[in-house]
This record gives sequence, structure tokens and C-alpha cells, in this order.
Amino acid sequence: MRPIQNPKSKIQNHPVRLALVGLGGHGGTIQRAAAEADGVEVVAVCDPVASERAAAVKRFGCEAAASYEALLKRDDLEAVALVTPNPLHRPQAEAAVAAGLDVFVEKPIANTVADGLAVIEAARAAGRMLMVGFNMRFGRSTQAARRAMAEGRLGEIISFDIHFSADTMNRMPLDSWRLKPDQCPLLPVMQLGIHGIDLMQYLLGAVEEVYAVARSVTTAPGVIDSVAAALRLATGPVGTLVSNYCTPGFFNYRIAGTKGWLRCTPHQYWFQTAGDADGEGEGPVETGDFRAYDLERSVLMLNAFAASVRHRTPPDIDGWAGLQALAVVEALQRSSENGTPERVFGF
Repeated sequence: MRPIQNPKSKIQNHPVRLALVGLGGHGGTIQRAAAEADGVEVVAVCDPVASERAAAVKRFGCEAAASYEALLKRDDLEAVALVTPNPLHRPQAEAAVAAGLDVFVEKPIANTVADGLAVIEAARAAGRMLMVGFNMRFGRSTQAARRAMAEGRLGEIISFDIHFSADTMNRMPLDSWRLKPDQCPLLPVMQLGIHGIDLMQYLLGAVEEVYAVARSVTTAPGVIDSVAAALRLATGPVGTLVSNYCTPGFFNYRIAGTKGWLRCTPHQYWFQTAGDADGEGEGPVETGDFRAYDLERSVLMLNAFAASVRHRTPPDIDGWAGLQALAVVEALQRSSENGTPERVFGF
């Protein structure tokens, strides 16, 4: 896979005319990134909450659409950014490409692999660009990990572990769509763990088989809030995934090889070679602290999407990359329900 590039200088004189759809929650982060990204110009917004619309109109000096359908009828748009509930991703993306617009959609690409395939096919048939919002690929810690691996500093990869969790249940409205299994299956993995899955597939290659155990700890029966799993890569290494909505925030992954190990959070990086570690794994550690660049990964993501739109080139994270991560989530769900190891779609 090619390294992610910063396309800033290629498009700053011709920003893509973009509509933001979904302004609350993570949509606020995308708004801030859009305000900083010189590759896009926000010309319209859409959201069911009046206060969110009003604030965005003030921020961007743009117009608010009365509805999504009305938004798609505008003649001044080139693309939409969908930061909406998961069940809306497929119908909204299909409607956008049918209207001749390119689409950025937040992860997951859709709620099911079947729906994700439909989105990919709709974009292909319409000749439109489709990018999925896995912003952590663009983080400096992830790019530092990628460089270390490309340089062979870890040696042969043996194992990996992912822990992406947060105590989101403490702040979740009881009527949230996330608490409805048909709208957000395997809740913590679909919303959080999927980032770790995408990062491992970006850094190490495709996940081929999984085995998962899921529980309802702080939620009503049937609403999963805790998942632990084993994942086997097509290339051989085996790793673990823990993702829940019950514990304080913990976003962390580690990759171990014959020559060293690395560990990353979204904004920090640690690397140690085998020669620097004593018998208990203690010793000098190379570090990188990128917390000052919190918004940067989302800005780079939107600029990458804009470059794809402007130059008609495949985006860094296309629909197939989004589908590959979603396929792992579906396999994890099947495994947790059946109590058996499950192959990932595509193998």
C-alpha cells in the first residue's frame, strides 16, 4: 500500500465545493477540519437540528438545506460529506452518486457488507469517487509505525493487539440509534474497534479468520457493549481485539516482531528494539508525542478526498478498504453468535 500523502498544494486554488451532512457529535470534528482544509469549500449544510444548522451557517457563511433531498438538487455542489447515523449511509450515498456527486462517508461504509457492496457498485456505475472516513490512518503516530515497518525495524511480525474502548454508555441517550442492534450491530466494534481493525489491515494486511466473545454488561440484554476476540491475518500473525463501551477511554495498539515492538495511541508512538530490552522488556524506548496535531489527521483526510475529487484519482481509503473492515466486523458478529471461528468475507 502506498503511504498517505498531503495533497494540500495540489488543490488549494480550486477547492471542492462540499456539503456537510450531519453536524453534531463527530460532525463537529469534521466541521472544524473542513474550516482548516484548503482543499474544500463548504457551500451548504444539512442537519435535522436547527441549532446545529444555525451554528454551521454562521461558521462557514453558507446556506442550510431544508432537507437532504433539497440539498441534492443544488447546482453548486461537487461532493457531500456524510457524518450521519450508520443506517443512513447506504441510502444517502446512493442518492448522492445518482445526483452526480462524489461522496465522503464516515466509517462504517454501511451497516452490512451487502449494503457496502451496493454503495460501491452505485459509485462505480455513476463514475463517482467514494472515500471512507478512517481518519486514524492519517495520524502521525500511525505514519511513524508505517515507516518503522517499511524499514524492517520490527523484523518478522509475530503478533499484534488492539484495545479501542470508551465509557460511552455513561453518556448515551436511552433512545440512541446505537443501542438498537439492527441499526448498530456489535456496537463497540462497529463504532470504535473498527478503527483498530482498519489500522491493522492498513499496516499488516487482511484479517482472514476471527473468533469472538461478546457480552452485555452495562446495557439491556441483546445490546452488546463488550467484545474480545482473536484475529488471524492471511499472512499468518495472530492478534487480539478488545473493544467495549464500558471502561474509560483506551485507544491503543501494539505490534511485536522478531527485532522489536511498537505501540501507538492516536497521538503517541513508542518503539523498542530487541537489543535495547532486558530480560523483562525494560530499556531505552524511542518515543514520539504528536498530541499537538489532534485535528491534523481529519484535515489531511478531507484534503485527500478533495484531491481524489479534483484529479479523478482513487482515494487513499476507497470503498473496498471500508468494506474490508466491515467484513471483519460481520465475521466477529457471526462468531459471537455461533460460538465458532468464522472466515472473513472475501476469503
